[in-house]
Amino acid sequence: MIIKALWARLIVATLLPVALVTVTLTPIFTSHIEERVDSSRRSAAVLLESEYDMLLQSMNESFNQVLATAEYSLLSRFLSQQTSSQAPAWGLAAQNDWEELRALFDTLLSHFGRYTRLTVIDTAGREWFASSVAPQLPRPPVIGKRAIPAYQAAMGLPISDLYVSPPRLGASGKALSPITTVLDIATPIIDHQGRRLGVLLFTLDWSHITASLPHAEDSGRSEALLVDAQGKWLLPDGDRQSERFGRPLTEYWPGAWAVMSARTLGTVDLEENILAFLTHDIHTQHYSSLAGTIISDPGTQPWRFGILMPRPSLLGLLTESPVQLLAIALVYLISVAFGVFWVLSDHRLRALRQRALAFSREARQYAGEVQDLYEHAPCGYHSLDSHGRVVKINRTELDWIGYRADEVVGKRLYRDFVTPATREAFDAAFQQVLGQGQEGAVECELLCGDGSILPVAIQATAQVTEEGFQYSRAMVFNLRERKQLEERLAKQALTDPLTGLGNRRFLEGQAAMEVARAERHRCPLSLIGIDLDHFKRINDTYGHDVGEQVLQSFAKTARKVLRDGDVLCRMGGEEFVALLPHTSCEQAIQVAERLRRAVEASPVYVGHDAAENGMLAYSASLGVTLVSTDEASLNPAIKRADQGLYMAKQAGRNKVCRA
Repeated sequence: MIIKALWARLIVATLLPVALVTVTLTPIFTSHIEERVDSSRRSAAVLLESEYDMLLQSMNESFNQVLATAEYSLLSRFLSQQTSSQAPAWGLAAQNDWEELRALFDTLLSHFGRYTRLTVIDTAGREWFASSVAPQLPRPPVIGKRAIPAYQAAMGLPISDLYVSPPRLGASGKALSPITTVLDIATPIIDHQGRRLGVLLFTLDWSHITASLPHAEDSGRSEALLVDAQGKWLLPDGDRQSERFGRPLTEYWPGAWAVMSARTLGTVDLEENILAFLTHDIHTQHYSSLAGTIISDPGTQPWRFGILMPRPSLLGLLTESPVQLLAIALVYLISVAFGVFWVLSDHRLRALRQRALAFSREARQYAGEVQDLYEHAPCGYHSLDSHGRVVKINRTELDWIGYRADEVVGKRLYRDFVTPATREAFDAAFQQVLGQGQEGAVECELLCGDGSILPVAIQATAQVTEEGFQYSRAMVFNLRERKQLEERLAKQALTDPLTGLGNRRFLEGQAAMEVARAERHRCPLSLIGIDLDHFKRINDTYGHDVGEQVLQSFAKTARKVLRDGDVLCRMGGEEFVALLPHTSCEQAIQVAERLRRAVEASPVYVGHDAAENGMLAYSASLGVTLVSTDEASLNPAIKRADQGLYMAKQAGRNKVCRA
């Protein structure tokens, strides 16, 4: 009987400590895992937003390049000559136009690196130009391309509309990687008289675009998903181009497709992963491009874009630190030993109680670490009552706004820290938290104690019990670095990276302001079109590095000649445009002549390896015209300046002609 009672007490003394330790550690690890899960959700959402913005920017840049190339006057002139009869003539003029087009397309292929093939097809389905990394023939063979889907779709489109095919497997043109994923972008070529001349088809290297996304450089923690409306995989797999491309997403992540096909965006927890996703339809979501309408193959839109991240688990938390796992095992061992020794020997009771006290101190220390993590988290945390008064706020957010806790908690309404310009949006989001939705999000600006403005994003949820609303819990993210990045990207989008001058988009914005100012003050506005003479010969003879030096030297020379208020932009290749406010056409001719002489007198130092004396002389042809304030855009003036350029070229180059 005594032995049975002893064994019973030993069993109780073993099981009871195990249960107590488990109950004690469970809320700690549960809280830690929840924080890890929340961090993974935020990371997935941030990575998704970054991937989506970069992909959308690359796509819109490609759309704009196709539309800008289709408006090139030389392209319209070449096609007009070739489609004027059933048997196209090929003379010296056609050969020269073809050579200039080839130089333009080769420049696009080499400078941007995102295209595998650039094709020009006339209205009869004849391919007059196809630029790729393969060498071009002196005169292009006329090849029938009427059956190409992109050609058939683009032939029915109005000007500035695009056809975009779904990604497919295609040839890259590179000897070492002949197969890649590509998509076709096609637009009609229509001259200024409204005549349809053919189709411009750009084949985009899809794997080149996706290779620059953040997940491509990730160490394996995340998996990017991109599928069409039918759930077919659209992302290339590096060297394994055809392993998953085009296959249903349900073969790999059926749970992910079930969620993505039912909703447009969100962040959800799957069995072993966290999925952040959104939906993008290029038919309607191309507002950052110059396209009027974009069409694609039926049943392929919208695209669904997602990021999968591993969901933190208890096993992963335990195994990531051997020391932590060893400490937990030691705690269990000590607790069991405590019970056994208590049963076996009463004199060991005091020592075992001291161990229990030591364990309690460790638990309190760990709780303090959790509180410290809340106070010094990388994002802000705060809680508000139903009136919007601050009831709790962490140290991180207090440091951002420059106040002490005793100045804020229980004394200030949070909306008092929001700028008047964004206060209405904050109030609307807070009402959503108080309403049936019980959650809200907003981007707003905070007034800091030093008078500065801090842009933030706030995501809040309501804490509700049976008694009703208790308080709101909000996470606050500092957007200052992201806003600064957006400003830098916006500036880069308006600047030519080689010369530092404004690009075509910058010129359009400046032209709108200058035309409005000229109309308001009734003052003249002139435009100079500039083309560097024999620039293709310079590239072919001395190489593209020397050609880039010439472009940079011209930009530097032109800045010295032009006034501070004049607008100088690079349109592409060796073409430049100068917009001269408060300048008559006669004055603009004088400015153009000064610029022509300055360029002629400013040879470029290219080194003795490239030229005999180390200097390379070059010249420019200039076309001058007056900008009319009655015209809807700057395009008519640019075309007139191009006509002046053409006259200057015909007159022997290095001339200034008025159009």
